[in-house]
Amino acid sequence: MRPVTDEQRISRAKLAYILDSTAAPVSVLAPISSWVVTIMSIIKGSDGFSKLGVSEFTFFILLIPINLYAILAILMVLQTILRKDFGPMAKSEDRALKGLGLYNEEFGQPTGEVKEGIVVKERARAIDMILPILVLVGLAVIFFPVTTYLGAIDGENIHTFSEAVKSMTLKEAFNNTDASKALFYASLFTLVFASIYFMVRGLLTVQKVGEAIVSGIKSMVPALVILTLAWTIGTVIKSSPEDGGLGLSKYLAHLVTSGGFPLWALPTVVFIVAAAISFATGTSWGTFAIMIPVAMPIAIALAEKIGANLLNSALVTVGASIGGAIFGDHCSPISDTTILSSTGAGCPHLEHVATQLPYAIFVMVVSAVGYLIAGIFDNPIAGFVSALVTFFVAYGVTIRVSKPAQE
Repeated sequence: MRPVTDEQRISRAKLAYILDSTAAPVSVLAPISSWVVTIMSIIKGSDGFSKLGVSEFTFFILLIPINLYAILAILMVLQTILRKDFGPMAKSEDRALKGLGLYNEEFGQPTGEVKEGIVVKERARAIDMILPILVLVGLAVIFFPVTTYLGAIDGENIHTFSEAVKSMTLKEAFNNTDASKALFYASLFTLVFASIYFMVRGLLTVQKVGEAIVSGIKSMVPALVILTLAWTIGTVIKSSPEDGGLGLSKYLAHLVTSGGFPLWALPTVVFIVAAAISFATGTSWGTFAIMIPVAMPIAIALAEKIGANLLNSALVTVGASIGGAIFGDHCSPISDTTILSSTGAGCPHLEHVATQLPYAIFVMVVSAVGYLIAGIFDNPIAGFVSALVTFFVAYGVTIRVSKPAQE
């Protein structure tokens, strides 16, 4: 993309922002990704989840509309693509349009160069990237009910796959699926398909396929380490002192409910705390493991106390936890996605941070308003609608106010 954006005089800061804003926000919204498995595993193990009466996958799907920060961050990208910019990004774009430089040298030199891939450009086509993704999505949809049917075969009441299919509806199979297992099978079969496809197309040799697989496994090691440590933190938080843990989630739930803390304010407070933790640490997965096991039992306990809808309260609060975590992953100077985005775009890292931060803070403030409204009405859709309205109104006002200053 960099040669294309350079030719169109789009600043490197804008390219880095687009890359960064379509990384974590998109990953956390996609129902088929490693992020889904991570979030579902943390949700399933949180105290009080069993009271909601839904599977962890269904809960994740219901979370999507109230994942306000991720949705608004993507919407912000769509707005800025039209070159409706403000703040430092507007100055970087103005420099690029006037031919004064694609990046501001006052922030230093770009942090790295993008290496050419092993695929010959002339032979590669767009379908080579799109087809494996479509296969992955299709296989995941197939394996969601299939894994449920296979799990239902117990050797006593159900002996064959056909009997398992007849024992439940397709909707029940989807609701009761083990999403992590289904995604594992889908990924495995997609890997086999993609390897054979690229070799048949003459894009990769057997040796290159093996090297790519090894390289991909190596790239996942840091994420696996973070996930392992995150699970450890989550277990320590929710386990009782008798089991060697802190029992923090139950203690805080009791403390908050007995102290008369208002349920309507909980999502906003959780969102701000999660945002602060993720910005300071630069990791969303670690923040998931810290905040979700604490936030969910508090939300459920407060909802039970006042007779509110348990599912709605849990959705809004957990959505706020995830939204705050994505904020830090998106814009923290020490976040891996922030660093990789500036490197890939050939943009000085400090310029990327400086130009992106006002946009991220804008989206964060609007999201906080949405979570406040969602908490007041105890309704995720109310929060979603109010956040959208606030976003467009506030964005329009900001653009109008910033134009005279830029001129």
